[in-house]
Amino acid sequence: MQALIGIVAYLLAAIAFLGLTILLLLNWRRSGPGFWLVAASVLTLIWAALTAMAGYDTVWLSYVSIAETLRTAGWIAFLVSLLSKLWRLSERTSYAFILSLVVWFVFAGLIIMDLAGQLGLVRDFDAAAGSLVPLFIMGRLVSAVGGLALVENLYRNTPQNNRWGILMLCLGLGGMFAYDIVLYAQGLLFRSLDQDLYNARGVVNALIVPLIGIAAARNPSWKIDVYLSRRIVFHTLSLMATGLYLMLMAGAGYYLREFGGEWGNLLLASFLFAAFIGLVVILSSGQMRARARVFMAKHFFDYKYEYRDEWLRFIRTVSGAGVDNEGLETRVIRAVCDILDAPGGVLWLRGEDGVYAPAQRWNYGSSIAGREAEDGDFIRFMADRRWIINLHDMRNDAPDYDGMPAPSWAADNPRTWLALPLFHNDRLIGFVEVEEARAPRPLNWEDFDLLKTVGRQVASYLAEKQSQEALANAAQFDAFNRRFAFIIHDLKNLVSQLSLIARNAEKHADNPEFQRDMLLTLTASVDKMNAMLAKLNRTSEVPRSDEAVDVGQVLNEVARAKQAHHANLTIACDLDGCRVRGDRDKLEQVFAHLIQNAIDACDAGQEVRVAGRRDADTLVVDIEDRGCGMSEEFVRKDLFKPFTSTKDSGFGIGAYEARSFIVAMGGRMDVVSRLEEGTRIRVTLPIAPAGQAA
Repeated sequence: MQALIGIVAYLLAAIAFLGLTILLLLNWRRSGPGFWLVAASVLTLIWAALTAMAGYDTVWLSYVSIAETLRTAGWIAFLVSLLSKLWRLSERTSYAFILSLVVWFVFAGLIIMDLAGQLGLVRDFDAAAGSLVPLFIMGRLVSAVGGLALVENLYRNTPQNNRWGILMLCLGLGGMFAYDIVLYAQGLLFRSLDQDLYNARGVVNALIVPLIGIAAARNPSWKIDVYLSRRIVFHTLSLMATGLYLMLMAGAGYYLREFGGEWGNLLLASFLFAAFIGLVVILSSGQMRARARVFMAKHFFDYKYEYRDEWLRFIRTVSGAGVDNEGLETRVIRAVCDILDAPGGVLWLRGEDGVYAPAQRWNYGSSIAGREAEDGDFIRFMADRRWIINLHDMRNDAPDYDGMPAPSWAADNPRTWLALPLFHNDRLIGFVEVEEARAPRPLNWEDFDLLKTVGRQVASYLAEKQSQEALANAAQFDAFNRRFAFIIHDLKNLVSQLSLIARNAEKHADNPEFQRDMLLTLTASVDKMNAMLAKLNRTSEVPRSDEAVDVGQVLNEVARAKQAHHANLTIACDLDGCRVRGDRDKLEQVFAHLIQNAIDACDAGQEVRVAGRRDADTLVVDIEDRGCGMSEEFVRKDLFKPFTSTKDSGFGIGAYEARSFIVAMGGRMDVVSRLEEGTRIRVTLPIAPAGQAA
């Protein structure tokens, strides 16, 4: 059984070094320390293969000793090739240089003894007799100690900024030499090598192969171009961690079975089931995977990202491959969050009024209230600095933000982490608010460069969509204008008919036949006009004029006229002397439209309230109802979208036209609505200065 275990262990080491050797040979440039790295890998492969074969057939046993000597010499030579770069001519008597010479002399002695073994003077490591056996073991021990000392010297003499590149190599070779020290120290003490330790040595050598491969990938100066897939490394680490977990659980289960008495089998079965469930939970946890990726990026690679994979995933996500019924806004949030392992986020976009507001969310647990004015501190800071804003640092008054407080929506939600600006043609069109990542991760230049590139790409996608929507709206207006031209022609004919009836009515108003003909003509004209109105489901451009308009007077006139149709309409207007510059007739149409919409949303007995007040240099008009209300999604996406209406007879242009006119006057329109609770529409307009109010 011991022999089989040894064969499997050393065969595993041989396979591991075979893979490393093939990888190195395929990318070897035949110069520099890479030569000695390839040589050491080949010699270790030969030694592991011969040791495995010796466990099967003792005829190979005589070759194992000299193969081990050459294997150790190969790794010492590789370390010396790295250390030689640190030696100057004046330091030829340094500790590492002298140690290297001593180790080479020891190797010379070992090779002589190996040759003597081939001649029959030293037949077996485990022979208790023979004066060369203690010297042989002592030579192996000295070479292992020397190798470990060279590893320590290499790490200590490497500049601190460069130690990251050789850390895995020092861990791997240091572990190999340390294990040899334990093995041969025990052999020197008992004049015999422990068979279990000797067999486990094969597994130990196999485990250092990934560390050496990572070190080679980190050091292109070794002239070896090694590519290690992050996906393969991630899955390898996951399998190793899973194996360690299962070994620990198996050990604990064995303890429970052996010492649990009559309850042993029950405890064992219950424990193994719980362990299995725990393993499944850990492997399926997004937070654990995120932590594993952060650990892998920190300790195994010189770059945090596999840029090819990241970019392909980003393009696949934004293009919507494999995802149905998910808009572009949602996809861009998900693409940004996937890069940072964040659970969710919000997309903020600039509106026509210059205000940035939430446009879409993805897996975002908190409410998305808030607005950021274009001339506000937060937007100005982001646009001027072009920084990715760390909201954690801003909440903690970091000096980078010049004492600027966090915006209210970020100050009230500690889970908000980053604000990624979206620039298109040097214009800030919005930003992505990102929630805190599943695993804590510090950000460096690599994160910022990648995120800025992604932000520019996202901005181009969103700007393209906005341009396409603008073109579509323009095409709809163009189609409307064409239809309107035909309707004008028909309307002219109707006007001619009605004008003729009006002229003849003065002469034949008392004639019953004329009255019947007039009634038929009017009915037909009305039917034709209704038919034209049915076709005319678009409106023309917003008219503009520049006159001083008494808003209080306009609002009172419109509200009183609407009271005839809805008795439960109240007016509370305190706008005496408040005037704005604009088109009086159009402003009257806007208020009439908004009040009529409030009435249409209510039952006969429900209250509609119209209120006006002055607020510093602006006036505020609130139109509130307790009607059916609208959903948050409809308000955000469709309320101000032209040619979209919830009414069967609506043109879908009223709200769009009203807001466009208000914005053109320098004001804004805000809507707050809840289903089955009602709606409040707030119109804010700048008051004309005293010199312009006449």
